[in-house]
Amino acid sequence: MQLLRDRALDAFVVLLAAVEVASVLAADPPRAAAAAVVSAVSALVLLAHRWQPLAACVAAFAALTLSVALTPRSTLPQFFGTLATFAIAGAVNREREAVVAWLAGAGMLAYAAWVDPVGGGLGDFALSLAFGTTMWGAGLLVARRARSTAAAVRRAEDAERDRLEQGRRAVEEERARIARELHDVVSHGLSVVVLQTVAARAALHDGEPAAAVDRHLDAVEETARDSLGDMRRMLGLLQADDADGPSAPAPGLSSLPALVDRASAGLRIGAVDVDTGAELPGGIELAVYRIVQEALTNAAKHAPGSSVAVRVQVADGRVTASVVNTAGGPGPTVPGSGRGLVGMRERVALYGGTLAAGPTADGYALTASLPLDADVVAAP
Repeated sequence: MQLLRDRALDAFVVLLAAVEVASVLAADPPRAAAAAVVSAVSALVLLAHRWQPLAACVAAFAALTLSVALTPRSTLPQFFGTLATFAIAGAVNREREAVVAWLAGAGMLAYAAWVDPVGGGLGDFALSLAFGTTMWGAGLLVARRARSTAAAVRRAEDAERDRLEQGRRAVEEERARIARELHDVVSHGLSVVVLQTVAARAALHDGEPAAAVDRHLDAVEETARDSLGDMRRMLGLLQADDADGPSAPAPGLSSLPALVDRASAGLRIGAVDVDTGAELPGGIELAVYRIVQEALTNAAKHAPGSSVAVRVQVADGRVTASVVNTAGGPGPTVPGSGRGLVGMRERVALYGGTLAAGPTADGYALTASLPLDADVVAAP
């Protein structure tokens, strides 16, 4: 848009120069050729307004002064050219520079009134200056409005960029959240399925009773069903409409005993102390469940057959979950991706909590502590 306006102004300046030259040559005053050239220069020099607006305007008024010196009686197109120069001086300059250009124009008009032998003197100067100032003020107003419009457009563009950036970040955060959920559900479920399947096969090969094999297969079936239910719940959250009704509730503290019981097929469950009656915000309750789930999954992967103690307590405005396991015995292990511990740290950080995880003298311990302060609770 600005380029189009600049080109339109350039075309007007060239046309103005041609009309002024034609009017001077038609009037045929003394030294007409020189006056025509100077008139053309007074208009064409304004083409430099894009690079040096103040210098271009001052040069234009200087050329107009020289034209008046050559032919004191100006033609009507030359007078219009003078008014146009005032308007352009107001339009292409900043306010302070525009005042300097106006002073140059006022000096030119004063000189024209002084050298005109048949003019009205001070009256003509005052009237011409009034016309020139009006055009200058109009140009200044147009420029100010154009700058305000450009600033508003820039603000709108910045706001749009900020909106898009916030949307992009929200999408990335949602993708990370979904990735954490998928990892927790799929990794835990498939790890248990693999370990229980291997255990069932080993039981068959060792000739163990059918009840032992059934226990492993029951754990596989139950884990697979639960994981499938979690997957359906997560996919339901991604759907746009809720035409099929509300989704199943997210697992929480009340679901932890069943989770620990399923893990007992591949681990030796020791002390279990879970405050299932505590009322927690939904997001924190799901986070605690996923942390315990991932900790049990890691114990089953890397220390099969180990003894595990689980403790979840609420006290002093915080919920603390700890999972401690001993060293594992001989048995199949499942390689990990390394994403589990990272996901747990991200969950804990989301709620302003702390996570401590590392080896102990005879195994591994993980403890997560999350504040219950509503100011730091985020959506799950």
